This record gives sequence, structure tokens and C-alpha cells, in this order.
Amino acid sequence: MADELTVTMLPAKEGDCIHVAWGAAPEQKHLLIDAGRQWTWKHALKPYLQEKGITRLELLVVSHVDRDHIDGVLALIRDPELDLEVKEIWFNTWDHLLGESVSSLEEDDAIEHFGAKMGEKLGPQILRRRWPWNRRFAGRAVELSDTLTDSRFVLDELCLTLLSPDRARLEALQPVWKKECRKAGLTPGAKLEDYVPEEDDGLESFGQPGVDELASEPFQEDGSAPNGTSIAFVLEYGDARVLLAADAHADLLVQGLKALGATPEQPLRLDAFKIPHHGSKYNVSKELLALTDCRHYLVSTNGNYFHHPDQVAIARLVKYGSEAAELDFNYRSDSNALWENRRWQHQYSYSIRYPGSGEDGWLSLSFRR
Repeated sequence: MADELTVTMLPAKEGDCIHVAWGAAPEQKHLLIDAGRQWTWKHALKPYLQEKGITRLELLVVSHVDRDHIDGVLALIRDPELDLEVKEIWFNTWDHLLGESVSSLEEDDAIEHFGAKMGEKLGPQILRRRWPWNRRFAGRAVELSDTLTDSRFVLDELCLTLLSPDRARLEALQPVWKKECRKAGLTPGAKLEDYVPEEDDGLESFGQPGVDELASEPFQEDGSAPNGTSIAFVLEYGDARVLLAADAHADLLVQGLKALGATPEQPLRLDAFKIPHHGSKYNVSKELLALTDCRHYLVSTNGNYFHHPDQVAIARLVKYGSEAAELDFNYRSDSNALWENRRWQHQYSYSIRYPGSGEDGWLSLSFRR
């Protein structure tokens, strides 16, 4: 097998579950970002790991506490049949929001205290599994450093440059976390509908506006505190480069890209960009798109709940994004069907890719090193 980087979106319904493999078989390494809903673990991710013979992850990233990202991880970590070595897990919980470390919570008698104190479920399970937790950050939060060099990490020739979150956004989550813990006991995070700004831009309300009219809608930043704490990074392997943005805020991604030297005149070259928040118009801005020169825009969602991707967000992609780019949807849905329009594809120089028949939710891209 060729030495390459492969990014696979798995069926995660409205959420994210992304597997990254790098190297050449049989020596490939593996990274997992989120695991969608509990359904995803049982019906997609677990069979996938077994079929691929994957028994070790170099890194498991739980990007943030929204249920469409974390529920599947809870199902994974609780599975008594789990045959998976995790060399490191990145996940920010209550102590991390406060700037504290969890590295000292190693004894069994600390586990129950931790669970009650944090008001969430994943932390105690990580401790029980004894998976190294935020080890590269000395047990403290996965967050941006003051210098770009200190926000870069290497996993066996795979380079990760952190773009989100920053300290301000972690602290902004504190009141939300407290509120949801009071409401839901030990439920990790809030319900999905409590975390996402209300949106009503599905196909039914789309009407007749064209691409230019949609793309020109003034940008309004995502106001969700949990989304702002998303762990997002640029991943590089040889010449291949991918931006995996979770549900991160656009302004922080812009700040990070500029720190990497990206400008509208000299944008950062990307082989793929998993666009933030499943294509919400609150997370995809013209300024963000102008800083990247991208071949593939990845959209992970089946269109449930808020009919993601927004028509406004995709209009911005095709108008302000890179020329001749491909829109890669891991589901065929009412929310993205409009963009099959042949006239628009020709006029705005973009193409569409969907999963094959019977493969909804699955979509892979590979890039030679």
C-alpha cells in the first residue's frame, strides 16, 4: 500500500466521527476525532475498527461536549468488549476550564470524587481506563499557547498545529457547564438544542434566492460557548495538509490561519477542510474562506435537527471558496441536494461528491505523502 494520509468521515448522523490514518500498511498509525452518537459506535465505528484490525490509536480527540460529538465516545469507552489501546486522549473538562490539571487524579479513590465534582461522565471513564489524558499539556487544558511553536505537536511524523480553543473561550463555557450540570446531574454537557443557535434556513424556506444573494448575507459569529471550546487543528503528513475544524468559531480559526502566515493574497494550501459546525452559516465566513486554498470541503451531517448544511454557508463556499473545489458530503440529504445544480456547478466552478449507493455516512479521501 502507498504511503499516504487518509481521512474518513463515518456515519455520525448530525455529528462528527472522523478517522485519520497515515503511513503505509501494515505499519499505519491511527487518530480518531469524536464518535458521533451512541448509535455510531454500535453500528459504524466498532464494526469499522474490527474490520480494519485497528487496535491502537495514537490519539483520540474529543473535540467538545456537544452530544453529537461525545455520545459515541462514551459508548466506546464503556464497551466491555473494547479492544483498543489509546496512547493519548485530548478532552477538556471542568478542571480544564478553570486552568487546572487532572494529571494527579490517578488513584481509585479520586475517581468518584472527580465524577461528582465535574458533573459529567467521560472523565471518570478515562481515569478508569488509565488513558494518558492531555499528556502533552501536562494534564492541563488542550488550548492555544502564546507561541505558534508551542501549539505544534508531532505524532510519529504527523504534525498537528492547534487552532482552537483559547483560554477566553474555555472560561466562557464555565457558566454554561454549571447550568447544565444543575439541570441534568451527571449528563456530560447540554442537550444539542441548548447548544446550537436557532436556525430556520432549511430547504423549505430557501425559496428562490440565488448563490450571490445567499452568500451576501452579513456574517454573524456563532454564539455557542461549547462550540467555542472545540479542539481544532491543521494536520500535516508530508505534503498533505488537512484542516479539521470541529465546531470551532470562525474568528479563532482566522486568527490561527493568520498566525500560520495565511493571507488572502497567499492563502494556506489545504488538501481538505472539514468545515466547522456541519456547515452552519454562523461558522463559515468569507474571511475564513479567503485564507485557504482548498481542494476538498468536507461536510459531516445528515441534515437532522437544523437542516445543516445551511444554504448560506454553502453559497459562501462556492462563491468565496477555492476555484474548482469539490464539496464532499458524507450523506445525501434534502439540505444539500440543491447544490447538485449543474448550472451553478459550471458557473461557480465547483463539483459535488456523495457516498456511493447504500453507503450514506461513509466518505474517504486519500492523499499521497
